[in-house]
Amino acid sequence: MNQQSLTMLMAVLVILPLLYFRFRKMLKPRRLKLRTLWVRPVIMIVAACALLVSAPPQIADASWFAAAAFAGLLGGWYWGTLTRLHLHPEDGTLMSTGSQAGMIVLVLLLVFRMGMRAVVNLEAESLHWNTALLTDVVIVFSALLFSVQGLEIFLRARRMMKARA
Repeated sequence: MNQQSLTMLMAVLVILPLLYFRFRKMLKPRRLKLRTLWVRPVIMIVAACALLVSAPPQIADASWFAAAAFAGLLGGWYWGTLTRLHLHPEDGTLMSTGSQAGMIVLVLLLVFRMGMRAVVNLEAESLHWNTALLTDVVIVFSALLFSVQGLEIFLRARRMMKARA
């Protein structure tokens, strides 16, 4: 067994239990605090901007960033709509429950990431890929994916709480 196969096997052995526990947690209703729900998206956007400002990308690569931003916005909005929101019947607190479709989105992202890592490790030089550009594009995609997901949940939760009042 070569080093790369061993690394991949170890990653799978670590990731599978983590995914199992994450999925179990996602399917259980959990309490949402509307006042702090907007904090995570803001932190992610600020962190992504700080990373990109520290090593500014080239203007010629704007199309890659636009594609990543669009994919992150679309994916985050879709993932956010898959999260079910409801009010607790006894005390009226806001609750959220993940969906199986949301879990599939997460698994697809992990599989895509592992595949891209393998391709970049093996073929980046021969494909003439700029790994710094690829990293920056992934930062933009991820920041917008998770931020828009949180924002979409926040907006729906706020509407739900206003309708209750």
